[in-house]
Amino acid sequence: MALLCLIALTTGCKSSNPESVSEFKYNITMTELAEPSWYDLVDSASYITLKSPDGTVMGEIKQLIVNDDRIYVLADGFYCFDMQGNCLFKQTAKGRARNEFIDASSMSVSDGMLFLYDRMQYKGLFFDALTGKYVSSVSSSVNGRAGYHLGDNIIINNLNDGDDPRFKILPKENPENVLTGFFAGKEHLSSIRGTTSWVDDGLIYTSYRRNLAWKMTGQECVPYISITVPEDKKLPDQLIDDMIEAGTISPQGYEASDFTYGLSEIKECDGFITGRLNDENTFIYFVFDKNSGKSLFFKYPAKEVWQQLPIDESVCAGYKDCICTVVRPENVLLLKSILGGIGNEPTQEKFRQAYDEINALTENDYAIIACIRLKAL
Repeated sequence: MALLCLIALTTGCKSSNPESVSEFKYNITMTELAEPSWYDLVDSASYITLKSPDGTVMGEIKQLIVNDDRIYVLADGFYCFDMQGNCLFKQTAKGRARNEFIDASSMSVSDGMLFLYDRMQYKGLFFDALTGKYVSSVSSSVNGRAGYHLGDNIIINNLNDGDDPRFKILPKENPENVLTGFFAGKEHLSSIRGTTSWVDDGLIYTSYRRNLAWKMTGQECVPYISITVPEDKKLPDQLIDDMIEAGTISPQGYEASDFTYGLSEIKECDGFITGRLNDENTFIYFVFDKNSGKSLFFKYPAKEVWQQLPIDESVCAGYKDCICTVVRPENVLLLKSILGGIGNEPTQEKFRQAYDEINALTENDYAIIACIRLKAL
């Protein structure tokens, strides 16, 4: 069973057969846990207030993309802002017309197009990424929870169980014709149980139990990231098989601290990759420097709120040289992203000033984008 599971894991991608972690683009070895403060990791930080032009309130924020100096936010529809936070356009029209949606669950921005996926109608809508003008829509019988546009194809995160693959690749011009599928088979899907995250040139999918990640681009799926944890902290294959049979994502009969697994929430910018693992009912976060090949692993909570980094928020994105995080005005954790004086110990005065910044936000402010630039490791 363990061998079959491993074979399924290593052949789930069309373009590669990653039989060893050496075939992954980035091989990251877990280091001894550090206790960094904000100032150990951050080179600079800035923030952008997203302004509402008409006093309306944006719904629950689901996704953030920063692309070509535009900020795209998926909430009750999609919103586009410039880098000064001015709302350029939005689309929140609900309905069944060609340019409308019922439940937008995901979006992607590539090739000058913004793609919005409606999981209720299995419909994808294309908009001009610069103007917000509706271009076209496509529908499919594939039951998907999310959809993304890359090149000439659409990647659908499939809802069906059984032998269906987790992801199906559909041609944009003929979405009823499935070109290929990635991560097929119920057992293989269970052994992965990962998370997806959108980056500018593809979709990253993680193996929750095996600490691996793949990147899907168009019709390709390539081994991308491997995290090596100490041998005594790795989930044994037999234990993974037991978890699959029991239908659980946590080992039964063990303390959570016995193992380190659960790779998820991958974010990437030009110079860094960030993500997290599960350990002791909390998370181990890591920062990987692409240029030096060095990494830093650390745990939360930090001793003070202002020492925490906003790279653990689920609504994050990488853009150029920074990690961007969207936060609500009422979220007091914003303190950690707008405190000034990087390189100096914060004072009570600075803490108070940041708190006042939060209170100064008005109902005409949707949210704040914190832009975090990390130090070279």
